[in-house]
Amino acid sequence: MTQSILHIDYETRSRAHLFKGGAYRYAQDPSTEIICMAYAFGDGAVQLWKPVDPLPDDVRHFMEQGLERSLHAHNAQFERLITNHVLGIETPVEAWYCTAAQARARALPGGLDDLGRCLGLDIQKDSKGKALIQALSVPYIDKQGNSTFRDDPALLQEMYDYNIKDVEAERAAEHASQPLTDDEFKVYLANERVNDAGLKVDLDFAKAAANYAEQEIAEISQDLKRLTHGIITGPRQFARLKKFVEPIAENDPLVRDAITRTVVDRRTGTKTTKTTLDRDARTKLLDLERQEPGRIGGDFIAIVELLDAAGRSSVSKFQAMANRADQDGRVRGAYMFSGAGQTGRFSSLGLQVHNFPRSTVKHFDAVRERVIDGHPIEDVMTVLSSMLRGAIVAQDGHTFVCGDWSGIESRVLPWLSDDLDANAVLSVFKDMDRDPSRPDNYMLAASDIYNVPAETVTKDQRAVGKVVVLACGYAGGVGAFNSMARAYQVVLTDDQASSVITQWRKANGWATRFWEALNTAAVDACHNPGTAMDAGRITFYVPPESKLLLMRLPSSRVLCYPQAVCELAETPRGEEWQVSAIKANWRPKEFDTEWPRLRLYGGLLAENATQAAAADILRGALVELIDLNWPVVGHTHDELLLEVEEDEVAEATEQLDRAMRAVPPWATGLPLNCEIWNGRRYRK
Repeated sequence: MTQSILHIDYETRSRAHLFKGGAYRYAQDPSTEIICMAYAFGDGAVQLWKPVDPLPDDVRHFMEQGLERSLHAHNAQFERLITNHVLGIETPVEAWYCTAAQARARALPGGLDDLGRCLGLDIQKDSKGKALIQALSVPYIDKQGNSTFRDDPALLQEMYDYNIKDVEAERAAEHASQPLTDDEFKVYLANERVNDAGLKVDLDFAKAAANYAEQEIAEISQDLKRLTHGIITGPRQFARLKKFVEPIAENDPLVRDAITRTVVDRRTGTKTTKTTLDRDARTKLLDLERQEPGRIGGDFIAIVELLDAAGRSSVSKFQAMANRADQDGRVRGAYMFSGAGQTGRFSSLGLQVHNFPRSTVKHFDAVRERVIDGHPIEDVMTVLSSMLRGAIVAQDGHTFVCGDWSGIESRVLPWLSDDLDANAVLSVFKDMDRDPSRPDNYMLAASDIYNVPAETVTKDQRAVGKVVVLACGYAGGVGAFNSMARAYQVVLTDDQASSVITQWRKANGWATRFWEALNTAAVDACHNPGTAMDAGRITFYVPPESKLLLMRLPSSRVLCYPQAVCELAETPRGEEWQVSAIKANWRPKEFDTEWPRLRLYGGLLAENATQAAAADILRGALVELIDLNWPVVGHTHDELLLEVEEDEVAEATEQLDRAMRAVPPWATGLPLNCEIWNGRRYRK
């Protein structure tokens, strides 16, 4: 009998740390061993193989064939690397099909335990796994002081049973949702080839920066201890922080509002308040101090500034670079296919490349030398955070060629609305692309806000216009506006922000109509299963006898909103129908019987559709470049990064520019533009 699929799951042990070092370093570490492998051909019985026995001939032969999509695994990258580096059978990337990628593409949890729980499968991942892995896969120090592994027969038998159960659960989960389409699989493969190529790291700088940041945290801890008279001795002592700040906020309602959160118990609906100095709270307090200097002042604002500096988690990415770099200095496996919720956008793993702050440091090489030599620099955490991109370098004899789509979401959103009034917005972009000297869309937005000619808009006014364009397109309120504003050093009062938002909505009626149309179409689709409902260039559909709300994009790719429910709810506008669906990356608490749900409203649906359509443009260009054998080593939401030999820069620039400006057949009328740069260090 000919088999077309082999389901595989390994249990391994190693002295390498999987989560700190990543799958690539783990698989290549000499200490990494296979404990057992569970496998099944198609829907056949799950078998167990242990390395003390020869690998079954049928398994070996099937692996060596390397047929496309023949080897199935959950988080298949790990199984592929273990097969290639530990088992010693070289398998091509196209042979592997990832069931976790399939789940994420359907807006379901990627983790096997969460996936089974979310789908309510009869066969689920064994909850004993973490304890077994800790006991058998991680070395311990014995009585003689030696690092060794446990070989307890009883525990090993539990591990074997657990391994078999995993394959059963993976197979059940795969059958419970739609497989990746051919186009989706091409994107998955392209991303895996990017992961295999890796990003080269300036290790000398990364290690020095990590050490520098560690020293700075120690100094911050000492300053906190001094300012709080020994009450707080470190930036992560949250319980002590709470006790310290609560008395300070008693007499100032604005301070109290900044540090107070309302928490709703999902089981009972009971509301409670908590005090916090999280990032959002710190930002509000610092904004308040900037708006009214001296209002907070004193030691308290100094403490907030210290906590804010220490809280710049991006600095920890330098240590991640050092931990994850292979022998050739490259970090591999940084990109996750369809990792960003409903939209299908890529996300980051390990390095969190998508969250790198913009590079703002001038004279990078000079500052780098100061860090390496241990010389003092001002505002350490801010400076180091802005140098993260520059720690990614091209290898000797090579250069980065990077393309950045210009304002892609600001272009896609009005195009998706298919509203006649949105044509004026698209015309602005077309005019800008033909003549860069013309006022851009940010200047025109500022012109409407400040009632001045676009040609006279100041730099500060344009900054406000930029925030408006970026923040207001998805029905965001004052909070969303101010959050975006802070990223661009724009400070407005809540009243000013509210006024700006109102003006933008009046001037862009196409957007408000699109939000309403999306919400109405989603509600109507839920009320009329089997009937397609359109909103602009977007179509909603609920298959008959299903609770799966589908959003069809112009590219024909479908976004999924699992277990969608439409219910009447009280809103500021009265009683209205509202749609909600499960949110894959919101993990329920242990006592919850239902998966957390997300309310779908017009602005959110507009954001999902826009980001997804923009992602489709990037996906298409990525696949094209990979198919042409161009060395793509990185990508973000609106960037593609090539690492080419120095004599290929001109050709690569031409090819990348052509691929990024090409309007897909499904996007007729959408103006696309990009900027291309080259250099040895990654920047933006």
